[in-house]
Amino acid sequence: MYLGKRDQFISLFWINRKWVLQTEIECDDLIYSIHPYNKCKWYDYGRQDTLSKSIRLIIDNPYLEKWYKPIFLNQSINHALTVTQIDHLEIRTQLTIIILNEILHMLPEVNSLKISSLCASRVGYLTEEELDFSSFLSTKTQIRKIYLENITTMEEICVLNLICSSINHLQIDCIDYMHADILVRIILSEIRMKPDHSLRFLCLCVPSANDHMVKELEKLIVILDLVDFMVERVMDNIYLKWK
Repeated sequence: MYLGKRDQFISLFWINRKWVLQTEIECDDLIYSIHPYNKCKWYDYGRQDTLSKSIRLIIDNPYLEKWYKPIFLNQSINHALTVTQIDHLEIRTQLTIIILNEILHMLPEVNSLKISSLCASRVGYLTEEELDFSSFLSTKTQIRKIYLENITTMEEICVLNLICSSINHLQIDCIDYMHADILVRIILSEIRMKPDHSLRFLCLCVPSANDHMVKELEKLIVILDLVDFMVERVMDNIYLKWK
């Protein structure tokens, strides 16, 4: 346990060298590493600043049973928090929504979240506690950017429905265009029913994306009678932006 003063890692020393700190929880190890600043990170889109708010925590633990033991969970994250605050959280292992909630309660300063896969605590439906996840995101955290790598099960689609209108920036990895089309319909239908939604940016990572896919999405937006949208493609990424 580090007992010194917690550092924000945004002093001139770090800025002049363009360095950022990364922390990683892997098995029983807590790894700190220094990397050159790279503004190509997904969560940097639209940011004007550089090194501020750039400290990332990665959770990569193949032993899932440990994450159901609060002592291990608390100790690992609290060790990292004695060194610095955490701005970006990336989870590379499957967790339930309830466990994710516990992690986010310990990391109130996190403003972006990347998730490999989410699952419900019970197969087939979400509990009341899991359904409250949307309210938690919109009122009790600073998280405004979320990246979902795998959306394949009905439970994960339910989670997508819960969060898509509570954040500003959503990025999703899609299997193919059909998968992307389904997810876009779900997201746009959800935010259409919520005029006060926060979502302003949607990025779909689609293998072999092309201009035909963009035109089809534009037609879908017209069918849903949505306005102030712009659709564009950059390589395999399709972006939907609106005011």
